[in-house]
Amino acid sequence: MSNFNQMIEDTLSEVSSYVRGQESITVLLQAATDADTTLTVDDTSALSKGLVEVGDELVYLKSVNSQAGTATVLPGGRGFRGTTAAAHSVNTLVRNNPLFPRDQIKRAINETIKGIDLRALASHEFTFDGSVYAYALPSDFQDVTGVTFDAPDSTEIWPLIKRYRIDRNFRVSGDSSMRSAIVLNEYPTPGRTVRVQYAKYPTALSAATDEFSTVSGLPASSEDVIRLGAMWRLISTVDPGKVIARTPAADLVDAPVPSGESTSVSRYLYQLFTVRLNEEKAKQQDNYLSIIQYAR
Repeated sequence: MSNFNQMIEDTLSEVSSYVRGQESITVLLQAATDADTTLTVDDTSALSKGLVEVGDELVYLKSVNSQAGTATVLPGGRGFRGTTAAAHSVNTLVRNNPLFPRDQIKRAINETIKGIDLRALASHEFTFDGSVYAYALPSDFQDVTGVTFDAPDSTEIWPLIKRYRIDRNFRVSGDSSMRSAIVLNEYPTPGRTVRVQYAKYPTALSAATDEFSTVSGLPASSEDVIRLGAMWRLISTVDPGKVIARTPAADLVDAPVPSGESTSVSRYLYQLFTVRLNEEKAKQQDNYLSIIQYAR
């Protein structure tokens, strides 16, 4: 299972295959704090005045000194374009004028996770008490996919509860906000555990070590769907002149890239994304409990 950092690297590797050119890369020779304005690098010839990426941070360089092996940061150039100024260790990669900054890839991945037409599945348990009218559900609750209870026998079977309703205007005591709650119209034995399987919106990733499926709630098989969605978003922002030519023959004669090529590639990636999304939606239906709910 991939974590957030691995997904970023995989997305960068795949989306880079659709564009021309190769970025110039060097590394830091000395560690830098989050406030340093001079960076010591291994190869100054790989850098130029302008935007560079150090780790996940975008930095704007004022000048490069090839003799001293340093690059001077423009005042206010740390944490450029909304990124966070951070400390960097020796051998941290420095990418010159990155076409797809890691911060942009992060946003594309999370925008796909938050906008995708898939639901994450989760479960919530509570102990049934015949004197309680409704049982509050988690704040991320969207819809019930099944309700079961722990039967008081040795079979370890959780029978289905088919008669219930959802109160979406439930107010928890001491809390002014509205919550969803489940009201059971079919009662198990008091003291038994009731399990509600429910659908929720996926959770965006944050830390580099966040495991995709664990944090987002989406199945591991949908990871490539998220990458394709991110790639579609990224390519749609690229200058057409940087997108690869359509045919080997065009590459052979170094023909210019036709106008609108980035739109064509973006459309192609969107089609791949849509096909895989539909496959995952069909597969996800198998994870829902196929039951009939009786409202009365």
